[in-house]
Amino acid sequence: MERKRTMVDLQQLDLLEQKIVKATELIRSLRRERDAALASLEKSQEALAQAQSRSAASEKERREMQEITEHLDILKDERLEIRGKVTRMLEMMSHLDETPVESRKDH
Repeated sequence: MERKRTMVDLQQLDLLEQKIVKATELIRSLRRERDAALASLEKSQEALAQAQSRSAASEKERREMQEITEHLDILKDERLEIRGKVTRMLEMMSHLDETPVESRKDH
């Protein structure tokens, strides 16, 4: 009877050892998966930071382009205004050239 009990205890120890080996392998596997997930997370965070940095730079460039466009529109308006003034001045000068000739004829 004692021998049978010893056999049962050894079988239980063997089963326990097998369970411990499986648990240890599972823990190692889970740690590898965790480490891989953490590495992937770190890469993703770096990629996100770079994307945010590019986005901020793009937004800054967009604002600068908008300012340049607004400035260009102002310059175009000023050019049209100057062109109109120069045209009026040339017309007035043209009338001046005609006027003295007519006044001389009147004298």
